[in-house]
Amino acid sequence: MFKLIATVLLISFGSLAVSQNRQTVAPYKIKAVKAMLFYDNKGTFSRDVAEPESDRYEVPSILWNTPLEGASREGAATSMLVTIEIEGEYALAPPRQIELVASYRPINSRRERVVREIESIKIRESGKYIAGFWLKDVGCSRLQLSARILGQRNQSKTKRIIRFGCGE
Repeated sequence: MFKLIATVLLISFGSLAVSQNRQTVAPYKIKAVKAMLFYDNKGTFSRDVAEPESDRYEVPSILWNTPLEGASREGAATSMLVTIEIEGEYALAPPRQIELVASYRPINSRRERVVREIESIKIRESGKYIAGFWLKDVGCSRLQLSARILGQRNQSKTKRIIRFGCGE
């Protein structure tokens, strides 16, 4: 009987310590969002082409006619890798997720596509986690990225724009 009571008390205090530890973990934060074109003729990536949202409309030369090979880029690209760096405390914490929403019009389409991806966050001992998302059929219309952390009271969120353009 004594062993049973001791075991119940030990389990109770253990779960209390775990729940207290979960409550004291600071909110995770989005530190960086990057988007790199994947040059499918070479198997390499571009520099980061994501920008903060603004009222600017001009298309950078690296983002003009990306499905075609051109002098302003290393190659042709119709897909891209988006990475989101999250920083936080490496500890036992309530489950949290990163959500990426990408809005754009795919190549040769008149309809807008909205891609919504969610991935579990696994903060490493380094205090960060980098989530990777692959977007296909990009390259001729402006692409809007929105990222946010789910599962915590104080949401960390950010938006980025990739100013693609096509034409003669």
